[in-house]
Amino acid sequence: MRIVHYDETRLKVIQTGPQRIQFRAYIGEAAGYCEGPQVFMVELFEPGSRIEPHFHDVDQFQIVLRGGGHLGSEAAEPVSFHYADAYTPYGPIVSQEEGISFLTIRAAAAGAFFPMPASRHLLPGLPGRNITGSFPARPAQGAGVSHTATLVETADGAQIKGIWLGPGAKAVFESADAGRQYYLMCAGSASVGEADLQRWSIVEVEHGERLPELCAGAAGAEVLVAQLPRASERPGSDVVKLAQRKIDYRLPPGSAYD
Repeated sequence: MRIVHYDETRLKVIQTGPQRIQFRAYIGEAAGYCEGPQVFMVELFEPGSRIEPHFHDVDQFQIVLRGGGHLGSEAAEPVSFHYADAYTPYGPIVSQEEGISFLTIRAAAAGAFFPMPASRHLLPGLPGRNITGSFPARPAQGAGVSHTATLVETADGAQIKGIWLGPGAKAVFESADAGRQYYLMCAGSASVGEADLQRWSIVEVEHGERLPELCAGAAGAEVLVAQLPRASERPGSDVVKLAQRKIDYRLPPGSAYD
């Protein structure tokens, strides 16, 4: 189990033409290649900021935490989420007046940013799944009371679950035969053992690890749980095969580190 707090993230800024994009790395690298899983926040502060349509060679979740805008034709507001299979184009991502910030979760680092339609010839077949949904706020739960709802569930184990905890309430997420699980504190506070989790802290749990028990603080907590799908023959789903890739990581054209 690994716990990372928002104030422990590592900051990186990339300039793409006139547009600045800020990245906060929780696990692994942001906007670059690394070994192992990759979890980072993307922050677009200017109205009308835009990330062009593209795809990656890994499965991923994206969770909108702040601001708002659109992902393709879908509204993207807190707290909404998007799951995309590897080699599945999505976008554009466009921010509105307050900008937009979202968390990206991957079992392995992406090998590149593949812009569309220029990278269409690199797709190994038909695109896969694009799944969107939202994690709604609920009326305050009573002391010691919790509520859990499955928001997304696929045949290969990908899941999004919402947990709403009243003050002092406890909850344990069920284990499943799938990929890593990520617990994201969306509101309130909770503890896992002796670790205190505040807003936008995350807990990473590998397959087969003992699952954490969440205990909400005095104001309760709202926790989103994202579980990646299990490995299969589908391109990009097996981290063992991903580790055998030849990597030449490229940022979008015209990008530069600040």
